[in-house]
Amino acid sequence: MYEEMMALLIIACIIVWTAVLIKYLHENKKYKNSSYGKQSSKSFWKTILNQGARGEYRTSLVIDDAPLKNKMIFNCYIANRSGDKTEIDMIMLCNKGIYVIENKNYSGWIFGDEKSKNWCETLKGKKYFFYNPIKQNKSHIKNLEKMLKVGDEKYISLITFNANANLKKVSAESQNVYVIGYNKLKQFMKDQLDKSDALTDEQIEEIYQKLLPGTQLSDAEKQEHIERIRKTYKK
Repeated sequence: MYEEMMALLIIACIIVWTAVLIKYLHENKKYKNSSYGKQSSKSFWKTILNQGARGEYRTSLVIDDAPLKNKMIFNCYIANRSGDKTEIDMIMLCNKGIYVIENKNYSGWIFGDEKSKNWCETLKGKKYFFYNPIKQNKSHIKNLEKMLKVGDEKYISLITFNANANLKKVSAESQNVYVIGYNKLKQFMKDQLDKSDALTDEQIEEIYQKLLPGTQLSDAEKQEHIERIRKTYKK
């Protein structure tokens, strides 16, 4: 009887682990075929284990499935006003314009407006504050325009939150500024088809080639950027 139970347990474990392996192989292949996976130096496993990278990847999958023909840039480092480097999470280039995407991985209720310095995350009765992502993205766009010189009207500022965030009271009044929860991102992308074209295919390719080197920093350069940000926020 004991031997039969052990044999059944072993078989059950084999079935479970086989299912897990098949799932992993499927998701890994999906990752490698995605725009994020093709450009990222991170493996699928490292991406999934990193909260920020995981959120960017999941957002990128929605964009990949959008009806808009686009070219994506991820984790792009460009010069800021002080001459240091600043990192932009995602940039989507398409005929409708340059979508500068700031992806946020917060949970709970989110409160904030365009003019406030900080926004608030309320989770399990506690409040946590973070810098206004609209202002953050506005700085990204200014730095991008200084580099690209294509015209301010061609930029769309898009703030995306992951599926665990509930945008309880969030407002954005300026034109071409959007704050979108993960569950509404797919519809947002479909709605962009109604916009007038702002870029030609040739302009998209030219911009893509200008930005691509900013995604190819060494690990040491990226770590230097992280340390500089930490020191800045400690002041």
